[in-house]
Amino acid sequence: MTAGHVSIRKIYSRDGLAPGASEARTWNKPPQNTVVTYWAVARPPAASGPHGTSSGKVAITRVEHTYTRDNYNEDSWRSTITVKNTGDDVTGYDVWQSWVDLE
Repeated sequence: MTAGHVSIRKIYSRDGLAPGASEARTWNKPPQNTVVTYWAVARPPAASGPHGTSSGKVAITRVEHTYTRDNYNEDSWRSTITVKNTGDDVTGYDVWQSWVDLE
C-alpha cells in the first residue's frame, strides 16, 4: 500500500435538533475500499443578551453501511449516519466525512 492523502468534506447540515432526539440520514455512494470516518460538529444557535451563552452537544451514535448487488442495474451502496443531541438545548449540527485517497 502506498501513501496517499486524506480528503474531507461536509456532507450535510441540520438545524433545530431537540435535546435527546436522534436523526438518521443516508449518504449515497461514500468512498469504497478505503478508510472512511464521520464526525458531527454541534452548531448551537446564536446567544442572546449582552452576556448570553449558547451550547450544543451531539454524538454520532450509529453508522451502517449497506451494499446492494443488482444484476439488472448498477450496484449501489450507502452509509446511514445517526446523530443524537446529547445536550440540554436545541442545536444544529454539521456531519463531515473523511477518507484516505490511495495513490
